[in-house]
Amino acid sequence: MTEENYIYRTSQTLLRNQFPGKGKLKIPVIPKFQENPGDFDDLLLIGFDKTHPEDQNHLDRMVHFFLYDYEL
Repeated sequence: MTEENYIYRTSQTLLRNQFPGKGKLKIPVIPKFQENPGDFDDLLLIGFDKTHPEDQNHLDRMVHFFLYDYEL
């Protein structure tokens, strides 16, 4: 294992013990997201089935996976 690989694998960003836990099992508590007015006003989405690696037209969009089952 290279030193760079070791540093990456032991980074606190990737380790689960960076989050404080509660209870006997020390399970991390993730706070509920609080939406503010206007957070999603300029959000541009594109379905995953409409994306293509060579398409440069929709680079400013976020890919979503919410599609109707009958479309697949």
